[in-house]
Amino acid sequence: MKLPLLNSHRKVAQLFALFMSAMFFYSCDELYEEIIRHPSKTAQEESANVVYDWYDLIAKIELRRTPQPNVLANNRAFGYIGVGLYETVRPGIRGAVSLSTKLYQMPPMPTPEPGREYLWGASANASLASMYKQLLVGLTDSDRARMDSLENAYNNRYRLSTADAVLTRSQAHGRAVASAIYAWSATDNFNTGSQGYVLPVFPGSWVLTPPAFAAPQGPFLQNSRPFLAHSLTATAPPLPVAYSEDPSSEFYKQAKEVYDIGKALTTEQRATANWWADAGGVGVGVPAPYHGLNIITGLLKSQNARLGRAAEVYAKTGIAMKDGPINTFRGKYQYNLLRPVTYIQRLIDPTWQSYLPNPPYPEYPSGLVGHNAPVTQVLIREFGDIPVTDNTYTWRGLPARQYPSISAMREEAAFSRIYAGIHYRFTQLASIQMGIELGNRIADLNLTPN
Repeated sequence: MKLPLLNSHRKVAQLFALFMSAMFFYSCDELYEEIIRHPSKTAQEESANVVYDWYDLIAKIELRRTPQPNVLANNRAFGYIGVGLYETVRPGIRGAVSLSTKLYQMPPMPTPEPGREYLWGASANASLASMYKQLLVGLTDSDRARMDSLENAYNNRYRLSTADAVLTRSQAHGRAVASAIYAWSATDNFNTGSQGYVLPVFPGSWVLTPPAFAAPQGPFLQNSRPFLAHSLTATAPPLPVAYSEDPSSEFYKQAKEVYDIGKALTTEQRATANWWADAGGVGVGVPAPYHGLNIITGLLKSQNARLGRAAEVYAKTGIAMKDGPINTFRGKYQYNLLRPVTYIQRLIDPTWQSYLPNPPYPEYPSGLVGHNAPVTQVLIREFGDIPVTDNTYTWRGLPARQYPSISAMREEAAFSRIYAGIHYRFTQLASIQMGIELGNRIADLNLTPN
């Protein structure tokens, strides 16, 4: 009659033996993971605060950098950082596809271990820390210490509610993606120098400009590998206004407009030119593309974007930051159009000077708009042409600027260069359309087809 009880004891003993065997082969964390593991949260569910804090930190660091980083190099760096951020959290976005299936010559990215739990914010934290240190040049020991401090602060926060094995695994994934992104970036043939470049000479051709008469910058940027195959050959449309020195010509009238505006600049026009100059040294301007990144982050915060959505927006605007200048500089050195200061001093007033210094490259198309217009078009496609606040210079005590729409802000940025005396109006209008086209191509990248 005691046989059933004996069998029951044997079953308990067998189960106990199996459990002890599992304890032998697995650590406590692994047992937790494999036996009673909770599924990972999706990146759409996780907070994006870690990402916002990283972009805010680099803003504070770069505001104090001397000399300020090269504009074109910084745009490139944040392009890769945005793409790398997306690839880091992409496995946590339901139905999302890798940008390696969309971008030109992008290799496959590291993927997480299947069936294991990940904390995507921890992955993003590790990835951004690594990418910032690898891709941004000129960082000091103090800068790196501040980055370490932020990374550690988030790791300590995550450790309060996340198993060590999950945290370690998530960090390793983020660093693996960062390393892959950096390795890919090293092969893009990026070059902002001009050694060996010879300025062409023809009626209306660009010449070095005052006050610095600096050597050309970026004639070979067009040969850098872009993110989009479209950008391998994309360039500016033909000059909207034919070059002419005839006082009755449209070109002369456009130059005369720049001259007249410059001779009678209002206080508001000066303020607008300064707002979008993003230069001038420590305590005056901000390094590009901080101005754009500040607007992007502000919009994402205002929309309460979670980690997955924020990563996609940073990736697409990052693509615009890198490809926009490539296409723009291809056009600049294709048309080699002279700056207004050269035309005006030759034909209208030899004493005239532009309000802001002229950059060391040809006039058409616009460098500012070439970066700004595709970025803002991506934002319009993502959020709609909504009102926007730009608080980029509140740290200087200047009030934030309010715009009724993103496109209105884009137009002000473009026209600021006319007030600055460094662009013709036709250039700014054509550059806006050029940027909108690129922005639409980027926005059309369907990363969640399911």
